[in-house]
Amino acid sequence: MTPAILSRRATIGGMAALLAACAALPPLSVDEAVRRLLRKSTERALAKLYAPGGVWDRFVMGLDLGGGVAGMVLQRALMSDDFHRRLDDWVRPIALRAAHAAAPRIAAAVKTMGIANARAVMAGGPRAATDMLRSEMGPAVVEAMVPEFRTALDAVGDPALARIFAALLRIGGDALAQKLAHHADDAVWGAIGDEEAAIRADPTAGGDPQLAAYLAHP
Repeated sequence: MTPAILSRRATIGGMAALLAACAALPPLSVDEAVRRLLRKSTERALAKLYAPGGVWDRFVMGLDLGGGVAGMVLQRALMSDDFHRRLDDWVRPIALRAAHAAAPRIAAAVKTMGIANARAVMAGGPRAATDMLRSEMGPAVVEAMVPEFRTALDAVGDPALARIFAALLRIGGDALAQKLAHHADDAVWGAIGDEEAAIRADPTAGGDPQLAAYLAHP
């Protein structure tokens, strides 16, 4: 018997056992199912933010600080491997603190939000709940992260980074902090959406038997 068949049988068997365990539990309302899906997705995303090869790798690789304001010498510096290595070392802990500063706002929004069309969200695409929450929160996550980046820009310990940031700060420290926070915002929501999609694809992955049962039989 091939490993693929064994794996598929194990998944089916695990789901069957899960559904049997949930038989005596009260069913979730559709609103509560959406909230639990978002809570689990957010928890899993935040737990993985700092993992190698994870969201902050993509954050650093996609970061564009030029913005049309840099001269030729500065632009070359921004594109250099040395700059990106130094930026990587500097930005990771800051971005992680920024994401955790935003986490309470996300948790509060999940707890208190009204869900006008919860059934449509649950029947939607793999990231439908994440997209709905992001739309409802607007700039709240960015606003929570900006202070972390602004404070960090005022206290850059790496001299090479400090020189480059000094040139970039001609656009204004607040503007640069906003740019970093907006980029981190995309990374955070992307990570939450990835986790939502993973839980929808494998309902047992969320570690919530009632939610798994709901997703298996919405």
